[in-house]
Amino acid sequence: MDEQKREEYLARREEDRQLRQDRLRLTAGMADFLGVVGGVAVCLILVLLIASLISWLRQDAGSTFSVFINMFRQ
Repeated sequence: MDEQKREEYLARREEDRQLRQDRLRLTAGMADFLGVVGGVAVCLILVLLIASLISWLRQDAGSTFSVFINMFRQ
């Protein structure tokens, strides 16, 4: 009888350990997924910022050079 209780206890303990391990794997997988999604979002924001900077530089360069050209023409 005592041996049977010990076996049940060990089986329950092993099952609990397996459940904890599964939860940790799920948590680690979700953290990895969220990290990838966050990284992609940051990359997209940075690309948009660079595109905005290039657009601003083109406009600013055009207006700056037109001012210089008008100064030399006069």
